[in-house]
Amino acid sequence: MAPGLDSPTRTRILAAAQKRFAAFGYRRTGVAEIARDAGIAAATLYRYFDDKEDIFRAVIADLIARWLARGREVLAGRGTAIERLTRLGQASVAFNAENPLITSVYRRDHEIVFAPLLDELHQTLLEHNVAMIAGVLRDGIGEGGVRPIDPDAAAFVLYISGGSLSQQPFRSYEQIMPVFQSIIFDGLAPRGGRKERRR
Repeated sequence: MAPGLDSPTRTRILAAAQKRFAAFGYRRTGVAEIARDAGIAAATLYRYFDDKEDIFRAVIADLIARWLARGREVLAGRGTAIERLTRLGQASVAFNAENPLITSVYRRDHEIVFAPLLDELHQTLLEHNVAMIAGVLRDGIGEGGVRPIDPDAAAFVLYISGGSLSQQPFRSYEQIMPVFQSIIFDGLAPRGGRKERRR
């Protein structure tokens, strides 16, 4: 019988694996090194995971779950849809800085993650984030603070464009965010500055 999903040993394995994958990439990380860094024997590791891909999937699933929890927490606060999306963007930049492995998935960094799995993980990350953003846009449309627009398409544009800007090395997020807000977020506002209600 496999050990529980919330066991301290499994948690140590995932923490060790995340550090190794972030530092050395998927190809140059071995199960033996992960086990050593977790302070356990390789045989013990195999009680929790089938192979390296299984470990990697669990690491990314954990990262995505932690990001979504943080994102939902940020979005649960008060404010307009635009204010909530601004907080989400700031939280995303902070989370990516704390977790370089998830940035590698977003960038589709083939040096860090092997290609077939990378596409699958990138798609999962995209779908969850777009759904989260679309929910805020729907709220904004219902409240009249966002003009009637396809929330799923707009969420996709916001995720891709905001993510690309936050990942680039040329200008700081603090410099770019006000311009991004002016161009994108102001474009979401009701035309003529009035609140619009969907008919």
